[in-house]
Amino acid sequence: MPAIVKLSVALPTERATVSSAPTRASQLWNAQHKKQILKSVLLFYAIACGFAWLVWMPLVLGPAGLKLHKYPISLPVSACIGTLGPLLGCFITHRVQTGNWRAVRLLPRSRLQMIWLIAGPLLVLLCFFLVFPAFISKGDPRAWHWHIRALVGLWVPMFNYNLFGGPLFEEFGWRGFLQRQLQLALPPWIAAICVGIMWAAWHLPLFLVGWSSASPLVFTFIVIGLSILMAFAFNASGGAVVVAILMHSAFNASPGFLSGFLGSVPTREHPSAEILIGCSFLLSAVAIVMATRGRLFAGAQSSSALDHG
Repeated sequence: MPAIVKLSVALPTERATVSSAPTRASQLWNAQHKKQILKSVLLFYAIACGFAWLVWMPLVLGPAGLKLHKYPISLPVSACIGTLGPLLGCFITHRVQTGNWRAVRLLPRSRLQMIWLIAGPLLVLLCFFLVFPAFISKGDPRAWHWHIRALVGLWVPMFNYNLFGGPLFEEFGWRGFLQRQLQLALPPWIAAICVGIMWAAWHLPLFLVGWSSASPLVFTFIVIGLSILMAFAFNASGGAVVVAILMHSAFNASPGFLSGFLGSVPTREHPSAEILIGCSFLLSAVAIVMATRGRLFAGAQSSSALDHG
């Protein structure tokens, strides 16, 4: 009996020893994998910021900024060239990481995922023209006569020069590379918040030339909510960069139509419109995080076997 007891005690110990080896190997692999992801993210961000900030330096030092020289620099042109930073960071880092240039997927992989070419931008428009107006309009909701016809021309700035002011080049980096990399190591919603903070910080030099009516802090607040929405649609589309480009473009084009849309409806003076826009995007983002349990449809897109649509 004692021998049997000893044997019955020893067997589980042996099993535990054998089964623990793969666990330790798995933990070691995970740690090394996360370290590699961190290195690639740092390299990407160094290139994205380094290139853009170098391009923007004459603008920031000029009459519109610190006034250290007297030569005027065009803000739209300078800002547009700077947006190449995230694109360069994406492809260079991917080349260093994998040895090839196939860094992103342009279009959705299936017909069902194609719907996000429309649904993605619609998420942004709903925040701007439904949630935000509900926050900023005063009085009885029955008197909120918003002018939907004012939005007829919205598609024009979405597809003209506005594309070159950020959406067309930046999204290869922010969603195409950074979101995809970070959500390999972090929960997708946390990854989206990190992308939002890094995206906002990348813009910091432009605040020195009056680029935005929002403060850096409020801008970060807005962009975090937007980043979560974009990560959700990007993942749901199978990792299609074009979806992110269209959402970014819709975001940039929408503010110019808010005044005409609201018309003569009385609006709140406090908090500011910028803060209420941030609340609109963050509220929508929280709803999506809760609905997807933080996954943001991350399983719908793969980090490997990338193609060009």
